[in-house]
Amino acid sequence: MSEASSGGRSFDLDYREGHMRLGVALLLVAAAGFQWSGGTAWLPTWLGNIGLRFGLDSVDSLRVLIGLELTGAGLCLGLRRIGAKVAWGCALAAAFVSLAELAALNAPGAVATGAGASAMLMPAIVLAVAILFLVAKPSPSAAAPQSALSVVVTSIIAFTAMMGIAARLPVENTVKTEAFANQGLKAIDLAFESWKGRTFADAGVAKHLPRLTAETLEGDAIVVFYNPKCGQCHEVFDRWLASGRSEKIIAVMVPAAEGALEAAGDGDIGDINCPTCVRLELPKGPTWLITTPSVAVLKDGVIRCTADKDFTSCLGAPPAP
Repeated sequence: MSEASSGGRSFDLDYREGHMRLGVALLLVAAAGFQWSGGTAWLPTWLGNIGLRFGLDSVDSLRVLIGLELTGAGLCLGLRRIGAKVAWGCALAAAFVSLAELAALNAPGAVATGAGASAMLMPAIVLAVAILFLVAKPSPSAAAPQSALSVVVTSIIAFTAMMGIAARLPVENTVKTEAFANQGLKAIDLAFESWKGRTFADAGVAKHLPRLTAETLEGDAIVVFYNPKCGQCHEVFDRWLASGRSEKIIAVMVPAAEGALEAAGDGDIGDINCPTCVRLELPKGPTWLITTPSVAVLKDGVIRCTADKDFTSCLGAPPAP
């Protein structure tokens, strides 16, 4: 409790633990609400990558995050004796997640690929409010004793109920390229020539296709951006990648822009020959400015070689037929 004066009159700022519990709970519910309404575009990129390592797509990862936030809100309100400590811990977790997302959005290439100031607004607000709760010192609130068994039962009920609610939420599978649509931009340049020596996150590509980071984080990988109607794309897979290779092979399909006529190519020549490939696809909608085929060779997440013409420079001589 503290005193302040205004015009010779004093008043008390009675900030108690109950206020902190309620405030943090409202912060978590508000964050969950914004994330649910915004869809997967509001999922922190690094959390999405962690989810992919456990076999969760972006929709399921967002549901888990919303469930945990609602669970934290429930525990802040339901645990009387230790509710303030739980609230402080939830505020610390919210600050950490927001700070990590801001760092990811400020990584080299992030803003240039459409993150923009609007994407930073929510994590910045959550971080600022969470810090206020972390530094403010509430006065103790009178609360009835709560047994350890009651704490455990309340925690289990809150977790089960909130995760069940989150699992049934209709989450829209949006993408982080919506900033381009808001700006009226219909073409996205992936700046292929600048990739060498960078990760997909640093190059800005992972913002459009987050799974690329998780799939290439460890070991050796070959990523091929292709179009199924491109004859040279088929040639790359047939000559260099069809036979067994030790690297993980990731085939990323580059779709035509919605409503656009496809450029003349080799017609409908079927699917690529790559039964062991990890198949990914860039989001439909914009025109993706990247030559097909384009090849990137990675080691432990770092792009070591790129080629869109001389594929031997990155893939070596093709095996003899």
